[in-house]
Amino acid sequence: MSRLTKSTRPKADRARGPPDKEGLAISQNLSWQDGSLPFSERFGDVYFSAEDGLAETRHVFLAGNGLPEAWAGRETFTIGETGFGTGLNFCAVADLWRRTRPTGALLHYVSIEGFPLSAGECRRALERWPEIGEVAGALAERYPDPVPGLHRIHFEEWGIVLTLAIGEAGDLLSKLKARIDAWFLDGFAPSRNPEMWREEVLTGIGRLTVAGGTLATFTSAGAVRRGLAAAGFEVTKMPGFGRKREMSVARKQENVPDERPEFARLAAPVAERGRNARIAIVGGGIAGASLVRAFRRRGVTPELYDGGGIGSGASGNPLALVMPRMDAGDSPAARFHAAAYRYAIEQYGRSEAWDPVGVLVMLEQEASLVRAEKARGHDWNPAARAELLDARTASDVAGVELNCPGLFHADAGLLGTEKLLREWIDGAPCVGRCVAGLARTGSGLRLLDDHGDVLGEADTVILAAGIGNGSFSAGDWLPLAPVRGQLSMVPALGQDDPLRCALSWGGYLSPVRDGIRFLGATHDPVNRIGPGWDDAVTYEDHRRNHSNLPPCLADFVATPDAAWTGRARLRAVTPDRVPLFGALPDGVDLRSAFAKPVPRGGPLLPASDILVLGGLGSRGFVTAPLAAELLAARLFGEVWPLEMAAGLAGDPARFAVRAFRQGRLDAFLG
Repeated sequence: MSRLTKSTRPKADRARGPPDKEGLAISQNLSWQDGSLPFSERFGDVYFSAEDGLAETRHVFLAGNGLPEAWAGRETFTIGETGFGTGLNFCAVADLWRRTRPTGALLHYVSIEGFPLSAGECRRALERWPEIGEVAGALAERYPDPVPGLHRIHFEEWGIVLTLAIGEAGDLLSKLKARIDAWFLDGFAPSRNPEMWREEVLTGIGRLTVAGGTLATFTSAGAVRRGLAAAGFEVTKMPGFGRKREMSVARKQENVPDERPEFARLAAPVAERGRNARIAIVGGGIAGASLVRAFRRRGVTPELYDGGGIGSGASGNPLALVMPRMDAGDSPAARFHAAAYRYAIEQYGRSEAWDPVGVLVMLEQEASLVRAEKARGHDWNPAARAELLDARTASDVAGVELNCPGLFHADAGLLGTEKLLREWIDGAPCVGRCVAGLARTGSGLRLLDDHGDVLGEADTVILAAGIGNGSFSAGDWLPLAPVRGQLSMVPALGQDDPLRCALSWGGYLSPVRDGIRFLGATHDPVNRIGPGWDDAVTYEDHRRNHSNLPPCLADFVATPDAAWTGRARLRAVTPDRVPLFGALPDGVDLRSAFAKPVPRGGPLLPASDILVLGGLGSRGFVTAPLAAELLAARLFGEVWPLEMAAGLAGDPARFAVRAFRQGRLDAFLG
């Protein structure tokens, strides 16, 4: 393994700015004028006016878009921005929103940035305005690592959601799903950064803007005004800030038709609701808990149904291993898994249930090492920020002797599931009865028990019941398969524990927690036990978990004995190992859609008021939080937290589309 070094952690670019929250300097082309005025050497321009950047923001972008009057009486308001920069515009808006927010309203702020600063650099630039210090501090605390893609950041205390999109503007605008009410165009001047103002970018801005939506920018350049007019805006020149004579404001013309987005033909649309809608969630595992949290962040209290009790299914193991999936290729599903991991560890980091002990992936075969190196070649992949270690350094990191290289994810860890589920569900109304079916009425969807008695009624029902999702008539066509997994709990009382992190190799081994070491887990798609397959704990599966240990760890864990305990449950998996998250059309609707002439892009499916979050397999604690956030955003017509292709990777109808293209739809639907 000569290509490995002792540590191959990605090196940060040399920079003049202060380090970010991890102590890494990342902004290679940043300098400072007068100690606190950030200057881009890349574009040869300051980030904001030396005269008074905050006053400029208030004049150009807030007043230019008629804020705060424009959001008065609104339930949700969405601002788009090109050029996040130091975050000054965001902080100014957040400060204004805090003071003028309509009761219970939600502000979405989606901003595109091609060359992100670090958290420390943003904080330093904003220190000159103590009046926005509280917001600036909260931004710096939650500021993400500069990884390409979309980053969802919640400011629940103020009803604000920031979606920071890192990458090239034209590319990202074509991938966003949003309805923008007001735009801040704040890239560097067109003469210095023409790429930010080209036709492709302005067209993308027009596509995302609602009829009557507004826009403001500091520039009055003729090319920009003509580009905006071509994108459907009526443009007006206004007095600029300070020494700048003119600026531009614009309004999206209402007679410009919005093109139907391409994704509508690739997935079943969600029947959108207002925030006063009745929402029912079936299932009290991590899928249900994530949904409850996503809705409550929006001031919506759903009703949760679970007859077995919170965490009684596959989500109920005492600890969950939270680590990224290693995808060597680039695909929408791979992008979803990467974004889901980033989002999950950020959410868990706010809970006492989170133990960021780190996870070292053992690369026992040459093929696994090659796969890791390919994964590290994608800058959006968590592997790119992990440490690729030779066997000696991996042993030092793990605290035990290993005989192979490893990929160390320092930000991964273990999660106390019971505590986390209780935190996220606490206070939500729960119905401790099993839902056996759904019945449609003139006033909504009724949830029925196995006797046909009505348990409740809702406008939208979300199935989050694991393998039980397939038992509902609406989901009986879902290709869900049960896979049994048994976790072994090995007593380690009174023993010194040299293991410093969790180890993963196909199985996994945890450090000792509360006198127990966790070793897992079996993966059985076939019933080898008979009755009790779903939850019986067997000695044979303890033995199999032990025999699956890498040879270098075989003596580290004693052989199974009567003191070993465990937990077994059935996980629900899909054929492509990608979760299900989206609208759930029933079989009749699917047959009807495919019976008509099908366009090249796929059928035009009807909107559904039954949604699903399931098929999570063994990675539910990684994928459920972001999938739930996406479903909530789709239900209320908000900004998606993912690029469209990644957000549609889990659409349930994908299996029907594939079956149709293969000429086996009738057999698939049964």
